[in-house]
Amino acid sequence: LKLSDPAFAALVRGWEERLGALSNGYIEMPPPDIWAGIEKRLTGATDAAERRVRPWRWATIASGALAASLGAILILRPVPVPVEIVRAPERTVMAQLSGGEGGALLAASYDPDAGLLRIRAVKMPASDLAPELWVIPADGVPRSLGLVSAEGLSRVGVPVAHRALMQDGATLAITMEPSDGAPHRAPSSAPVAAGKISTI
Repeated sequence: LKLSDPAFAALVRGWEERLGALSNGYIEMPPPDIWAGIEKRLTGATDAAERRVRPWRWATIASGALAASLGAILILRPVPVPVEIVRAPERTVMAQLSGGEGGALLAASYDPDAGLLRIRAVKMPASDLAPELWVIPADGVPRSLGLVSAEGLSRVGVPVAHRALMQDGATLAITMEPSDGAPHRAPSSAPVAAGKISTI
């Protein structure tokens, strides 16, 4: 703005100089409500961000708890015990050895695959001698399978040479023999119990 009147222009400059000195002691201040508005906007943005983050925060906590639980289960659970699967033999060889009414009584079962004979003495005569088990095949010649217990269960490993003799029709017999020198080449007394082998 240009003032055409030199006198008026000089008057304006004088007032500007006097009033300008008064304004030098003051600091320009923003409106009093401007900071409240800024704070409100920031708080609203923070709340919105918090609402967006909160589900993820809970999901993270839940995932951590689940992982910890699974870890505890893996650590604390007992170690599984291996289960032994026993294959049933394809055929079972049985025999009941009897000494007649009131005499000895034994029950035998034979596993051909394992070559193992189990014989249980149900009743045996009192004797200072030991029961000796024999297999008598079709040729009538007894072969000793060794001594067995006079009571309870005995397990007898049948020698490989005698396993082929454990067939239908062969006889299992018990004689009372001295324990020294067993297995013997031949029995020294008559059988106290005998029975035929049968396969089922």
